[in-house]
Amino acid sequence: MNTNKVVSMRDRSTSPHYGRRRFLAAVAVIGLGTGIGVGADALIASPNEVRRPDHPTPHGLVSGTFYSVRRGVHVGWTVSFPPGWEPGDSVPVALVLHGFGADHRYAFNELRLQDAQAVLAGSRPSRPLVLAAADGGNGYWHPRADGDDPQGMLMDEFLPIVHQMGVTTDRVVAFGWSMGGYGALLLAETYRERIRKVGAESPAIWPSYAASHNANPSAFDSAADWSAHDVVGHLAELERIPVLVECGLSDPFAPASRQLAALLAAGEVELPPGGHDIDFWKSHAPAQLRFLAS
Repeated sequence: MNTNKVVSMRDRSTSPHYGRRRFLAAVAVIGLGTGIGVGADALIASPNEVRRPDHPTPHGLVSGTFYSVRRGVHVGWTVSFPPGWEPGDSVPVALVLHGFGADHRYAFNELRLQDAQAVLAGSRPSRPLVLAAADGGNGYWHPRADGDDPQGMLMDEFLPIVHQMGVTTDRVVAFGWSMGGYGALLLAETYRERIRKVGAESPAIWPSYAASHNANPSAFDSAADWSAHDVVGHLAELERIPVLVECGLSDPFAPASRQLAALLAAGEVELPPGGHDIDFWKSHAPAQLRFLAS
């Protein structure tokens, strides 16, 4: 068997139903590129909903900020709409989780995911994807002792904002690289009834708390925190979720991806040549998006 590629795919047969989450957020939207522009007073927040404003069909890149109760800070975000998209179109929305030291802009300014998204939208049999990125900080995409909860922000605050822009959120997938690759796997383990697929590039996974603390002391609060959010230790939660992991052979996190290859029940792990860098992430992003949209 080729140890650099393990394939065992099973699509989920059930479609989760999402109820409206209560949240309180003040939203200001600005247009980027071919996006739209909406004044800060156009979206009215209440404890029950954010009202969708009356505006033309959003297209291109649309960005804004909102105050996140879950994170306790103002959060920046960008949503990228595929060509030809119309409000209510039934296409998957991909939550894009950035790496350490980055923010929501990296996916579009550096990785240029909108370019791969546009190619995907024009191809068949793939579906288009709506790409949605929000700032998760540098806390490794899990609830922290100081109250910062980037997972809750994504699911309970950001997704409802995306929904109010006319995006159906009944099929949500997760994608990320490095810290965000780890975060995408963890998000699916935590919200296994809501995340339908996971794409992870070079996921930053350490074999122990000591290893994580030596490399990045801010990644976890304690050994107990690491254990509670050890994606390898909780892989059983991904039993029915299709996963695509890609990690370069010279990446320091490659051993963890090899371990995933041996343990994932419904996934594919590929270990092609490459390192832990933007060249690898950018070159493999199109395949990840095709997988998430298929």
